[in-house]
Amino acid sequence: MQNYARLGTFGILALIALRLGIGWHFYMEGASKIRGGDFSSVGFVNGAKGPLADQFQSLVWDHDGSLRLDQAKINGLFTDAANNAAKHFGFSEEQQKQLSRMVMRYAGQDSKKQYVGKLNEVFAESEEDIFKYWQNVERLQEMDQANAWNDVASLRGQKEKIETDRMSSVKSALASIDAIWKQYEGQINSIATPEQFKKSGFYRFSRPGEGPLSTSTVDRIIPYFDLTIGGLLIVGLFTPLAGWAAALFLLSVVLSQMPGFPGTQPTYFQAVEALACVALATCGAGRFAGLDFILWARRQNQRAAVTS
Repeated sequence: MQNYARLGTFGILALIALRLGIGWHFYMEGASKIRGGDFSSVGFVNGAKGPLADQFQSLVWDHDGSLRLDQAKINGLFTDAANNAAKHFGFSEEQQKQLSRMVMRYAGQDSKKQYVGKLNEVFAESEEDIFKYWQNVERLQEMDQANAWNDVASLRGQKEKIETDRMSSVKSALASIDAIWKQYEGQINSIATPEQFKKSGFYRFSRPGEGPLSTSTVDRIIPYFDLTIGGLLIVGLFTPLAGWAAALFLLSVVLSQMPGFPGTQPTYFQAVEALACVALATCGAGRFAGLDFILWARRQNQRAAVTS
């Protein structure tokens, strides 16, 4: 009786081509992210829509900008970071004076209780946009208390537009604050002597409330994840594992823009590629012109030895 479950030559060639094509796609995505060195998933995660949007956006530290755009709080964080760094490194009196001068160049208040430094220049330059941002925060809070804004599709669309406009107006200010944050961290560490640095290690200007799984962690993982998955698929090694990992990753992209939910972006390409990855994972695609053939042949020989 003919075995209709067997793959023909063209079926095998199609699987090989599919594995190489998807592998090359993942490999090049990873390589370009590593070469660029500036990959960020913040925009993608912040743009999540659908019932899982809150879960995705929780990966972004201060995703709505409410902490960074609170002038008093953010200045307090900068001041506290300097004090914590002084304890971390055990700064001398002279180093603490140098640290104080550096802090005043970035944040804090002068003797007249006026905000000074690069950080507060951002607040001065974006004063109108930040004022509108806080107005929209109050407006959105009122909308959340009225069920109609969440239950009626047309009203929900209006609410989402207000949320989008609120964030787009302060996008430049938030980017400037992030850049100053990073620069400030570097300036703090530059005050330490080589001996202090060796003993205490790099001081990280921690972000309050940031969990272990955040976009900053994800951004370090994804480029190497893409590169590794792509490499494994190209050479056909551990194809079931690589295929399922790729499929789950692509599924997360699809779920971030829940199909059928108002305002979502199309994710058909990712959905189709995820299904193709499932096919690679379940059809033994790595056995054909891939290194999985060696593992498969070894298992077959072991089984033959046992049965004989």
